[in-house]
Amino acid sequence: MEEIKFIRINKNRGWRGLAELYCIDKDRDKVTSNVFSFSQAVWNDMQCGQVVLQDGDTYYVLHFDGADKLPKGQRSVLIKDFEGKVTKVNKYSKSTWMKDAKDARDYTCIWDFIKNRNNHTTSDWNCIGIRVVPII
Repeated sequence: MEEIKFIRINKNRGWRGLAELYCIDKDRDKVTSNVFSFSQAVWNDMQCGQVVLQDGDTYYVLHFDGADKLPKGQRSVLIKDFEGKVTKVNKYSKSTWMKDAKDARDYTCIWDFIKNRNNHTTSDWNCIGIRVVPII
């Protein structure tokens, strides 16, 4: 995750709290992508320039610039190709993050990420990550 230099976020209408996050390296190659759900609290964190990713036993708090360019207001907004430069990646073990959090913002972001369990966006069906695009 340390090789991530940029993030790109998209959210289409009708995705009901789902967004697509692309992690991009310094050569502008995609490192990983993720379809994720976000509550209003996670959206507020994103508007402050932080987003949490996870893998296996680790949480990653990505700090990014340009959050002022995200649409304001409720999380139901359309986000089209938002890009932010990653300024810092803080890595935490899932078993010790509560005592290891480097500052209150990281702690809050991880906590918001963990409690982000709204039924309509975290079901197995929604986590498949398939985008359906109608062809007319």
